[in-house]
Amino acid sequence: MGQNYSDDGALSRLRQLAFTASLVAAALLTGCGFPSNPSGTGACSAGTLVSTEHGSPNFSITPVNTDFTIYPGQTEQLTVQVNAGNSATGTVAISGISLPQGITVSSATAAMGSTATLTISASNNVVAQCFTGIQYVFSAGRALTLTATQGTASFTTQIPITVVLENPAFVPTTTNLPILSINTTDQAPIVSEDDYVDATLTIADPTNASNNYTGTLEIKGHGNSTWAEPKKPYRLNLDSKAALLGMTSDTNWILLANYDDKAMLRTDVSFYMSQLFGMAWTPNTAFVEVFLNNVYEGTYQLSEKVEVSKARLDIGSIDTGDDSGTDLTGGYLGEIDHYDGETLMITAPNTGLPIGLADPDPPDAIQGAYFTAAFNAAENSMYSANFTDPTTGWPAYWDQDSLVDWFLIEELAGNQDADDWSSDYFYKPRGDNLFYRGPVWDMDVTFGNDNYGAIGSPNVPWVPTQARWYEQLFKDPTFVAAVKARWTAVRPLAATLPAYMDTRAAALTLTAQNNYSRWTTLDEVIWPNQVAEGTYLGEVDYMKNWFNQRLAYMDANYLQN
Repeated sequence: MGQNYSDDGALSRLRQLAFTASLVAAALLTGCGFPSNPSGTGACSAGTLVSTEHGSPNFSITPVNTDFTIYPGQTEQLTVQVNAGNSATGTVAISGISLPQGITVSSATAAMGSTATLTISASNNVVAQCFTGIQYVFSAGRALTLTATQGTASFTTQIPITVVLENPAFVPTTTNLPILSINTTDQAPIVSEDDYVDATLTIADPTNASNNYTGTLEIKGHGNSTWAEPKKPYRLNLDSKAALLGMTSDTNWILLANYDDKAMLRTDVSFYMSQLFGMAWTPNTAFVEVFLNNVYEGTYQLSEKVEVSKARLDIGSIDTGDDSGTDLTGGYLGEIDHYDGETLMITAPNTGLPIGLADPDPPDAIQGAYFTAAFNAAENSMYSANFTDPTTGWPAYWDQDSLVDWFLIEELAGNQDADDWSSDYFYKPRGDNLFYRGPVWDMDVTFGNDNYGAIGSPNVPWVPTQARWYEQLFKDPTFVAAVKARWTAVRPLAATLPAYMDTRAAALTLTAQNNYSRWTTLDEVIWPNQVAEGTYLGEVDYMKNWFNQRLAYMDANYLQN
């Protein structure tokens, strides 16, 4: 049963698509038909706009709209001023010529000195050639050419139009998901991953009123590359702990946008696989539909934040001053992080990897020294002369079971981000000499959603060739045997994932219609997509097909005979 709602404030805002020059410079510009001139809002530039005359016209036309934006599937009105020269009389006929692919313009007539209103429509595949293959570009600039004629005389001019892959005016009418509404104080914009904005949060669950919630919080941006995308992810810090939508009670939450995952299932399926395989802790998540300052923002995934706490990764939370005895030994949450996002960053002694201490952050001096020494000893054990020795090599410093399960999840999902870049977590519990891999995180560039890495193919090795610790571990026959034994054991669990994808996709079909009316990307290849299937269920089928091929690859390489 759906929930009906409306929002009169949804027409009040048009999101400005702003991207840094470095991101735009990375765009791959193909087939645009105009000079490649990247700007702050995209590429496929309109180039130099010109006006031309034929037959010595005694008139000209000037578009009143100097900043014209349209999205796929939209119809907009364009007002044109007819400027009369000396003694000019009569009417002119105005039409669009040499139009960009997917754009149609109505014709009109207007008297000298008056205005004409033209209707411009954009199809769902508008200027598709300007998006195909482009990374980090979510709008396309084109030149719209209009001509005014009277007899044999004509005046032609161009105006720039920007096609954006979103419809900020869209307001859904029904949903079967919880509605999460955030209103910032004085409707302040959220523009930073560093600075919080005060806000209120309400959650209305149409299927379970006990999940309804109202409270205050701080909100800021979240993510690295995903923060540069139009549909923004956010970090929420509640003023008081709450068990949102039945998850663990805490103050720290993440709103994942899943903008570049058109199936919207890759993180959900990866986390479910982590739970099936028995990882010590996996974040719980719930799908919601989000309104921000009365504007519909689409389908999001509300997630528990990766952190050390009794309710989440329960490995012994460290406070300032826990500097002696067992208290000092854990729990530490480390991360391979090229973004240098933590206060304490160290360089791994053998691989040179940037290692951040995600929790506690910041540590005090004694805690930082303890973590550094413990980690250095653990990595040194992997690269010692007798690195396979059970008492002096890696088995004496690392938990084998978590290493194996983390590998199987990342390798089966084909996670591009398992390549020692960021969000690759490991931890050390209190009172335990071993380091453990996990928890799983950052799983949107998985299951074939990758147009820039070899793992876009389901038939290639990934983690053993890209993650340096695993390159070393796979030199140990005992570790390889453990991987094969574990894959053989969990293979029946992995076989259930396509059915799980179908079940989750069915639950998201209605909200997917809402989301892709707000974010009109189904017909376009956006970073890092390999394909654009054109429908939500087509995107799910692509994900399943890739996964089924990946199962065959895993069986060929890791299934015991």
